[in-house]
Amino acid sequence: MKKVFIFFFIFYSFEVFARQIEETTFSYWNKPDSKIYFSIPDSIDTNTKIIFIMHGASRSAKKYLNDWLPLVKNRNVVLIAPEFSKELYPEYVYLMMSTEKGKLLKDQSLFLTDSLGLLFDYFKAKLKISTKTFRLYGHSGGSQFVHRYLLLSSETRIEKAAMANAGFYTFADDEISYPFGIKNMNVSDERLEWFLRLKGGVFLGDADNNPKHHSLPNMRKAKKQGRHRFARGTNFFNDLIKLGVEKNLPFRWRYQIAPGIAHDNAGMSLAASEFLLEDL
Repeated sequence: MKKVFIFFFIFYSFEVFARQIEETTFSYWNKPDSKIYFSIPDSIDTNTKIIFIMHGASRSAKKYLNDWLPLVKNRNVVLIAPEFSKELYPEYVYLMMSTEKGKLLKDQSLFLTDSLGLLFDYFKAKLKISTKTFRLYGHSGGSQFVHRYLLLSSETRIEKAAMANAGFYTFADDEISYPFGIKNMNVSDERLEWFLRLKGGVFLGDADNNPKHHSLPNMRKAKKQGRHRFARGTNFFNDLIKLGVEKNLPFRWRYQIAPGIAHDNAGMSLAASEFLLEDL
């Protein structure tokens, strides 16, 4: 019986992880080279979609991508996971526009507000994909990157975005300085309207509620958003609802709790994948 069980386990693992992870170095921009991991379906056609997977502070893009492989089995999607190294992109979660304490950075050539659009164009051409839009997922630091990218870039080809367990948020408040708010960041009313109309989702593990978690940002302005990640995400979502009401704009975001999940990318990927893959 033991030999039969082992054989079955190996066979099952092979079936689930049959997709391969490939790697390339992206240098087609005026920023430092970036390592990119990606995984493609068996075949690409006119219905193939692209999902970007954004890593957290661990910078472990390959692991993040690997967590998604069983979720896209038999799905017609390309997964792309950029890796922004700590050495070359120390403030990537703030799009290289500021430090965590709010000191604005002056080197605009390093700003990441155009990064995903450039990668999207590159992979569309490389893989001969005809889709005109892409989707986004980020956990922890990746979630910080995603919602700031939605607010501060000029990219409009994003059709869905899922943000999971961010350490803190950039509120759409022009009286609070970046990265806690958008004061002096030139976010137009048109961008805010696009932001609220987007099919976005705030995904929170209800067990990610440790105010003393080792990687939880503890700056004063971050603490004002809530005691822990679960509270901060809830407050961010409620603030978006309030903004939509004030501006009388349609609000298409969703709020979803992952029961029993703490600060864990694999668990949050499972929850967010239902949203990002539901129509594929």
